[in-house]
Amino acid sequence: MMSRLCWAILPIFLVLVLSTSSQAQRRSQDGLRRRWSVYDFPDPHSQNRDQQNLCGRENISSVCDPNRVISRAKADEIDALIKQVYRETVCPCSTCSAINRGFIIRVALMPYFERLFPDGENTTAGMLRDAQMFSYMLSEKWRMQGTCNETVLIVYARGDNMLYTLTRRTSKVKLTDSDIQSILLIVRHYFDNTETIGDGLLEMIRRYK
Repeated sequence: MMSRLCWAILPIFLVLVLSTSSQAQRRSQDGLRRRWSVYDFPDPHSQNRDQQNLCGRENISSVCDPNRVISRAKADEIDALIKQVYRETVCPCSTCSAINRGFIIRVALMPYFERLFPDGENTTAGMLRDAQMFSYMLSEKWRMQGTCNETVLIVYARGDNMLYTLTRRTSKVKLTDSDIQSILLIVRHYFDNTETIGDGLLEMIRRYK
């Protein structure tokens, strides 16, 4: 079940939507695409080493950052924090609380995301609908149902100024849409500077915990 509320960082959001710059379409110097389709975006939790490497990780991870939106050190910090959340929280459904299992968080980072509704309106509402569907489909591709939908997915597309948190049926009982909106208002300033994006993600996850 998709979260009803999504959020975007908006200072130049509409300008970027209306401009299909060639920079967004070109591949980076390492040959990776800059605009990612949900179908092509790799899975950091896969047993496949190629998938892990595509995500910029050396082992199974909760962070996928193919284009190095944040530093590897920050991605390591986020991984450690997500493991801490998993250990120190207890999801409310009996199937995971019985084995002392907590909430699951994953993070997907990219320069641009490919719209799933290419003929949709170039409005904030239209783009947020695309962000919601992209996040939901990515969570399905990553098999993020968990034991009882106790999962949270954070998707950030830097060039589109889009930051979105997807909660599923069980996680949204604890992390409500109102909680997400309040926290994103607090941390949004971190995303104004490329050097502090990793810090912003860390603060988001701490507050989600």
